[in-house]
Amino acid sequence: MLESLVANLLNRVLGMYVRNFDPKQLNVGIWSGDVTLRNLELRREALDQFHLPLNVVEGHITSLVLKIPWSNLRGQPVRINIEDVFLLAAPKEDEEYNAAEEEKRAHAVKMEKLDSAELLKERNTEGMSQEEEKKQQSFTAALTTTIIDNVQIQVKNVHIRYEDAVSDPGHPFAAGLTLQELSAVSTDENWRPTWIQSTSATTHKLATLGALAVYWDTDANLIGEGTGSKDAKAQGIDRDAVLDKFREMIVKSDSPTVKEHQFILKPVSGRAGLEMDKTGKHDRPKMKARLLFNELGFVLDDEQYRDALMLVDLFHYFIRHQEYRKWQPEKRPKEDPKAWLQFAGKAVLDGIHDKNKRWSWAYFAERRDDRKRYITLFKKKKREEKLTPDEEKELDALEHKSTYEDLRFWRSLARNELRKENIGVKKEQPKSTWSSYIWGGAKKPEETHDDSQMNEQQRKELYQAIDFDEKKSLTEAVDMPKEAVKMQVDMSLKSGGVTLRRDPHGKKTDILRLLFDDFSTEFTQRTDSTLMNLSLGGMRLYDGSTEGNMYEEMLRVKDAPPVPDSERITELGDDEKEKFKDAKADAAGDEEDEDEPDPFFTMAFEQNPLDGHADSAVNLKLKAMEIVYNPNFVVQVTKFFKPPAQHNESIGALMEAAGSTVEGLRQQTRAGLEYALQEHKTIDLQLDLQAPLIIVPDSVTKKSTICLILDAGHVSVRSDLIDKRHIEEIQNKQKQQYTEADYHQLESLMYDKFQLKLESTQVLIGTTVDETKKQLDEKAASKDFHVVERINVDFTIQSCIIPNSPDLTKFKIVGHLPVLHAILSDAKYKSLMKVLDFAIPKFNDEEKKE
Repeated sequence: MLESLVANLLNRVLGMYVRNFDPKQLNVGIWSGDVTLRNLELRREALDQFHLPLNVVEGHITSLVLKIPWSNLRGQPVRINIEDVFLLAAPKEDEEYNAAEEEKRAHAVKMEKLDSAELLKERNTEGMSQEEEKKQQSFTAALTTTIIDNVQIQVKNVHIRYEDAVSDPGHPFAAGLTLQELSAVSTDENWRPTWIQSTSATTHKLATLGALAVYWDTDANLIGEGTGSKDAKAQGIDRDAVLDKFREMIVKSDSPTVKEHQFILKPVSGRAGLEMDKTGKHDRPKMKARLLFNELGFVLDDEQYRDALMLVDLFHYFIRHQEYRKWQPEKRPKEDPKAWLQFAGKAVLDGIHDKNKRWSWAYFAERRDDRKRYITLFKKKKREEKLTPDEEKELDALEHKSTYEDLRFWRSLARNELRKENIGVKKEQPKSTWSSYIWGGAKKPEETHDDSQMNEQQRKELYQAIDFDEKKSLTEAVDMPKEAVKMQVDMSLKSGGVTLRRDPHGKKTDILRLLFDDFSTEFTQRTDSTLMNLSLGGMRLYDGSTEGNMYEEMLRVKDAPPVPDSERITELGDDEKEKFKDAKADAAGDEEDEDEPDPFFTMAFEQNPLDGHADSAVNLKLKAMEIVYNPNFVVQVTKFFKPPAQHNESIGALMEAAGSTVEGLRQQTRAGLEYALQEHKTIDLQLDLQAPLIIVPDSVTKKSTICLILDAGHVSVRSDLIDKRHIEEIQNKQKQQYTEADYHQLESLMYDKFQLKLESTQVLIGTTVDETKKQLDEKAASKDFHVVERINVDFTIQSCIIPNSPDLTKFKIVGHLPVLHAILSDAKYKSLMKVLDFAIPKFNDEEKKE
């Protein structure tokens, strides 16, 4: 029955993380449909899966309530309520190292990871026919729809906090995540919370995110000692006082200003509406989601960055030191220098000996014997044959000795052998169970139990409960037209920003502040194609690096009106629910949006367009920007992120790890691109870019006397797609004699072609910014400041679709410049040299000041 399945899953999850957990109490509650667990305590090793030097000092869940109406799943909701999830973590210390305990915890993490992988393995569709796979997928979709119909979730008061007085003892800090509320409820078509019967044509769900925030408090007042060597009780922390303190520090959406916190992610609230159509009609999306957020703001100050580097140092030291910690002498170097010298030698020699051992024949033979023995024992265990006590000890020893990767590989080999042994053996058809439909495969007769076997009548009841029809689902999967929309996701963000701040406890100087407004995305998945639209209403970059800066707004959209900060953010209210209305309501409002300005940036990407004119299509538009260049801004931002020399080793290790990940992604991308070229995937590229206007004055703190302006003008790129009729003409001549013209035509089809145009590009050097900008106009009376007058350049770019062909040029480019008119005098040359001298960042001057 489903009751046993839910009980097993919850027992597994809660047993991993909860210390005072009673499985019997949970089992009784699940079978009765009413589970209430209160005052749960989290295990000290609950964070071991992150493989970081962390211990849980205090972990608490006030209540976990689960109500499941087993007798009426279609008529009543399943309710999940979780309240007060609090966790206080701190770093480990060397003094608390216990070799046996660390090995035990590492083995537990390895086996848990292995069991999770095995659980996923059992859920796949390996060995199923194509029809069985479609049936399984349809059944899973129906079950998912029923779960979404029924489940009502509410999570309140989540606070996860990390305190550290070890990384930098002079500057203790605390970092954490807070969440006021997360809920998902059923609604009617007007997004009013209500219970909807399963007979309704459309399911509506409304999810609410209330005040999610991430903070990093520097020089903070800690709740505990800032170390994980002792739990809360040993540190003399009063539990009730700590829980009250955790609740107080959670940011509330009605009062988001909390003076105690330095936010990295400012409190963000939002709503998400989900519609699931159950009619099966193809004129509407099967699943449609709309997400609305008010603000997404990120802030990083110099003290947070300092503490982050110290934390990276600590983790790097732990990871590097952990390998040799078990041999480290207990006494200090001054007390026993000989032991420390032997320890250093052993640490180096052990690595050499281990490397040499792995290439010895004895080691190969040992691994062979371990593999064969483990496969034998694992197969015996999977066949549910009883293991002797000695065999159980041997199996446990092999699992302790072997790595996670080896165990995964050996288990896969054992399964393959079991599958081959079962081929041609006629066995009694096992009875289906409720859990077999959930996990994607029936178990062997020995694995089924009388209380979980499902007869034909029970199967019909299950299908009826989730409204599943096998024949209908298979027919719909085959007959779905290519225009049908499987899923549509719309996301809207009113405003966002990124800030770099200095002196957070003093002047709070924002050296960089990037703001953007009205960001939206629309993602549509059809039967065989996908479409994504992105748009950004506006963007501004403020420069606070130089005191007395006359050009504080260093980047803005050209001709855009100023937007005061007070008008950027409006909290989401009940009126925002109107934005969750259906497409008809959106269409009715189109007339009102005609007067709204065009967005600053738009992009549309479509994979497999419906009309089939190309394999993918990209359409991108960008408005012109004005950029006022300040070299001190570059210096200050570089200085902000430049780590002290003492952190170079840790940063290098971090970058090396990140670099290996990026290199792996790059290799995958390269392989994907090469495959796309070999398959000749065509792309319809349409770029319409108003290039930026770059202004370089000779001073940003006083009125300039020299100003250099580079106007890149307008850039456009168009794909020159090959007419499919030409390809058909060539294909029709396959059995005919080719003429010279046919060979030339065939060769021309071997290239993807693009037309690139640069229009109205010009360079000026004048006096003040305003005076120089006046001569940008083509109708300006004077052209005295021009160094390069307006030029237009056309390029034809051709890329061969057969990159390895020795007879075809891989890349061709042809350019056409009708006229180039450059004006340069000795005065302009001197002015240009002065501006360039100002424009070069003076990094050496900053180092001398330090």
